[in-house]
Amino acid sequence: MVIMKHYIIYKVTNLVNGKYYIGRHATNDLNDNYLGSGKAILNAIKKYGIENFKKEILAEADDAQNLWELESNIVNESIVNDPKSYNMAYGGKHYLYGLKKYNPEKFIQHQSISGKKGGKASIEKHKIKYTNNDWHRKGGIAAGEKRRNNPNFVYEVITTNNETYLVNRSELINLCKEKNWNYSTLTWNLSYIREKIIKRGNLSGFQIKMIKYTSKLKKNETFKIIKRN
Repeated sequence: MVIMKHYIIYKVTNLVNGKYYIGRHATNDLNDNYLGSGKAILNAIKKYGIENFKKEILAEADDAQNLWELESNIVNESIVNDPKSYNMAYGGKHYLYGLKKYNPEKFIQHQSISGKKGGKASIEKHKIKYTNNDWHRKGGIAAGEKRRNNPNFVYEVITTNNETYLVNRSELINLCKEKNWNYSTLTWNLSYIREKIIKRGNLSGFQIKMIKYTSKLKKNETFKIIKRN
């Protein structure tokens, strides 16, 4: 026996005050007594009792995708704004789709507020990780950049001729100018991976590593450029 799936748009009406709720539902049993999951309609059922609500089918779709589209057309701006309606959001697959379609000004406001909230949440999250509170929004100084500039780290650069240079950041900048090396190519993303081999460009085959200050030099020793063959 094949059980048929029904994709319906239904309407639930409060027999006490005449208010209503329109929703979508996929079911194998049209008499399953499902009345909705919206906050307003659930509160109303709790207040007035399920016996004071009636349900009717307004339309039926062929499948789930068509059901989303059907709901988006029926639960529109007029339904959401109707004082007699329990519907609090536009119909369709996503609340923001309806908001953008029927109320673009509110959609822009929603996105702006969400962006600000997300930015603040990100800042607070990273403040916990980086206790010096130097984490900034996009375009600011990230913690990785601070680590790259940290004087407690040195760079070990090994060329394709097996020449090794052990330098701090300022010395590396000067060395790149002297040798006509691209500083950005050498140090890009190094704050996170700490060691890499350049795979393309004029510096292809160069190796560079960020190492702890105390692992190669004594703490009071000055930085030196070392050349080895």
